[in-house]
Amino acid sequence: MAGHEVLARRWSKLRADVIVLERLARAGGAARWFMVRSPQEVTELYDKLLPGSRVSFYFAGGPHVGRDDERTRQQMFEEITSTGEIVLGYPSASDIVVEMDIISGPSELTEHLMHHPGGELVIWGTWPAQLDDGDKTVTLNLVDADGVLRSHPH
Repeated sequence: MAGHEVLARRWSKLRADVIVLERLARAGGAARWFMVRSPQEVTELYDKLLPGSRVSFYFAGGPHVGRDDERTRQQMFEEITSTGEIVLGYPSASDIVVEMDIISGPSELTEHLMHHPGGELVIWGTWPAQLDDGDKTVTLNLVDADGVLRSHPH
């Protein structure tokens, strides 16, 4: 991936947090989420990605990132009411891996938010599409451990 021209260009312009969704190959739809805040964390991210995965880098326009406050929570409720489901996670300042939960419905969202007093950094939104416009979002497939690039079912 270090030689991927579009990614290299986007990383060189890193000005905001980048959300990364790794859809694991042959893992029944399992996924992992990351938040990259600095150029130094890019290498750490690349070391954590698994062979054969499909990886989407959301430089802008993907999941929302912001402070968990009343305005953000109102937006969460509006989105979950209109879509039925959102993903929601609270990144740690010390780790690029983000545990994301799939929240179904306003009552589950209310229960989930009760465990977070607010003010924390939060990532939330509908499950993001696998877009690739070369600017706001880049999606690519990684080669398998044996060096073969295979199609990805997810």
